[in-house]
Amino acid sequence: MGSPIYLLLLRAYGDFVIALHLAAKNQLSIPIRLIASAHFEPLYKALPIELPANLSIQFVPFNIQHNIMGCFTNRYLINPSVLKELQAVKQFIKANPIEGQYFLEQQKRSSLIGIFCNHSFKSIIQDQNIYQGYADFFAASLDSLANNSMPTDLENKRVLIIPDARLAKRKITPDLLELINNDWEMKGATTTIAYFGKPSNDASNHLNTVHYQNFNELVNLIQSKDIIIGSDSMPIHLAQLLGKPHYILYPHWVKHQFFTPFALKQQSYFTFEEMAARQSFFPNGK
Repeated sequence: MGSPIYLLLLRAYGDFVIALHLAAKNQLSIPIRLIASAHFEPLYKALPIELPANLSIQFVPFNIQHNIMGCFTNRYLINPSVLKELQAVKQFIKANPIEGQYFLEQQKRSSLIGIFCNHSFKSIIQDQNIYQGYADFFAASLDSLANNSMPTDLENKRVLIIPDARLAKRKITPDLLELINNDWEMKGATTTIAYFGKPSNDASNHLNTVHYQNFNELVNLIQSKDIIIGSDSMPIHLAQLLGKPHYILYPHWVKHQFFTPFALKQQSYFTFEEMAARQSFFPNGK
């Protein structure tokens, strides 16, 4: 067996779900250790996933306060929260020297992290699709991730709509939400609109609005439905992991880098602007 690989998981919840999904399909024989921020542990415990024997996962308190390491999102790196996060990573690297290699998830700002931590990191993702990057890294196949198909008979299908996203500009707006809800009900489907915490005032008039309080409830919601509709965000990656047909909605400026294998194969994705222009969820009104 070769030298072990240590992979630091420090980014958003969606990145974490993708990494675990492909890690579970790992075909490499060398030891791989996933070093994940402690804030991911409740999500991990909610997932019906089993890692191969040569993979292990450790949750470490890296002081990440906003669901993603600040140096990946902050325009200006010199602020107290980012410095605390970087210092925690530096201390972990120093306390855990290895013969193998430390990997970061994405190349973005990896050189800056390396300078601060006085350690050279490799990265998994550069500009390619995230799923493909992890598939290449774990020597896994994406074929099984796109095997299922979108149902054609929508009568009595249970549809879950998840409007929220970490970034406000990626949230499905109330007017589009109303359009989506009405179009699916006209097809004979039953819809449920799910929010984290309390529903917003804009959706409070919907009798089919629910809210979930934790990752276990979100996973159970997704598992109980036939089709998932959401923005380019973590719940869609949960739908992919759980094998649920899904649609990805997104603003026109979002790149396809995070799109799921299912959505890419089924072409079940379109922009907010496209849907607003045709005034229908379904292309050509069908």
